[in-house]
Amino acid sequence: MKLSRFILPLLLCLLTAGLSACGPDASELNTSGLEKLKQKDLDGAFEDFSKSIEKDPSFPEAYLNRGFVYGNRGELQDALADFNKAIELDSNYIEAYFNRGFIYGYFEEYKKSDADFSKVIEMNPGDSEAFINRALIRSRMGDSEGEIDDLKQAALLGDPGAQHWLKEHNVSWE
Repeated sequence: MKLSRFILPLLLCLLTAGLSACGPDASELNTSGLEKLKQKDLDGAFEDFSKSIEKDPSFPEAYLNRGFVYGNRGELQDALADFNKAIELDSNYIEAYFNRGFIYGYFEEYKKSDADFSKVIEMNPGDSEAFINRALIRSRMGDSEGEIDDLKQAALLGDPGAQHWLKEHNVSWE
């Protein structure tokens, strides 16, 4: 009799613990967060990305996505920390370099921003947006030659904004 009084609660406890451990995995939580982000539910997305990180602290996509939410909230230091962590976990994570380049540009850390956009271009030379963003950073650094070179490359890649700017300033790119 005494033994059964302890076994039943123990079994219930084990069953409950097992069920809670069977919840969504890190990837599913990340996907759920992305869906909430599409619905502009920043708080719900943030919660799912944070839970994803709790489940798997080595999942770079969750850090990138949570960093994006931090950025949208104006919490740029936290966004930067998450982009750094995503890059630490995956040194070839183009989107993390791209987003970190934006943050560095905002903080007027232009050399770091330039380096991040250069890394994106190195990994994906067809990314006209990276050329545009690096051109803007180089403009702020006073490197007008680098700015024009990047705008020319973006124009060659078909970016209409770069093409328009170059036409307006009588600069040939073809």
